[in-house]
Amino acid sequence: MKVQVRLSERDFLKFSMFDTFVHKKGWLRPALFAVILGTSAGVCFALRERRGAVLLGTVLLVVALGLPAAWILSFFLSVRRQAKGQGLAKGKYVYTLDLGDGELAVDNGHERASYPWGQIFRVYRRSDAAYLYINPQRAFLIPHSCVQGGGEALDRALEHCRPSGR
Repeated sequence: MKVQVRLSERDFLKFSMFDTFVHKKGWLRPALFAVILGTSAGVCFALRERRGAVLLGTVLLVVALGLPAAWILSFFLSVRRQAKGQGLAKGKYVYTLDLGDGELAVDNGHERASYPWGQIFRVYRRSDAAYLYINPQRAFLIPHSCVQGGGEALDRALEHCRPSGR
């Protein structure tokens, strides 16, 4: 099955959120930071009879909630800037994938590469796309809108191509 992948800004944003928050578990550090500082703020509020405890608790709580929120906002602004820089606002052809029996072949018009299915790191199936990771850091996106027959046809092709257990 050959798939000409055309990415939009929305596809790129959804993938970036998935890659950062699910695949790389990027939500853990900000959440842990917020929990530690939030707990410290709670201790300060519990000791409200002490001079300055409420002020310190308030500062800790503001930082506990503010820094993760600022990080998330920065993430979304950065992804949006990247999408605009790559010209994805109106959608753009990025590569053609050939889901063959023995390998995944990729052609972007300038380069061609092939990856044996047995060496594919991970395949994630989402409601509107599939993400084929050739290693933990690099993935190919396949929006269902680019596949003739939609997500069901893509799922059948992936089941046929990939060895079981991955």
